[in-house]
Amino acid sequence: MINTINFIILIISGILMSVLYVLSVSPQKMEKRWGEKAYKRCGTLRAWSMVFLFIVVVNYVVYTFYPLEIGIRNHFSWPYWVSVVMAVLFLIPSLYLMIAGVKDAGEEAVKP
Repeated sequence: MINTINFIILIISGILMSVLYVLSVSPQKMEKRWGEKAYKRCGTLRAWSMVFLFIVVVNYVVYTFYPLEIGIRNHFSWPYWVSVVMAVLFLIPSLYLMIAGVKDAGEEAVKP
């Protein structure tokens, strides 16, 4: 039961996080409708998006301990070190892109 509830919360939080973040990245467009309040509202939307991101991360941890019983294997057929190598290979370019994006966005990365 807890695994089903956790999965539902995970899906809902992921959708809310995505929608709120997409809404938060266009304060200039919203300024035409809301005026100067648009930047503050977008900041609030981005903060709520981060709250739902945190909920998603917590749900992933809970899912590790309470997975859905749908017949998906918990482990791959290859050795664990292969998974670690693949994870590092994905991590390096992803981390570079994330750091470059946050650096380019500056203060706007967190608060519009």
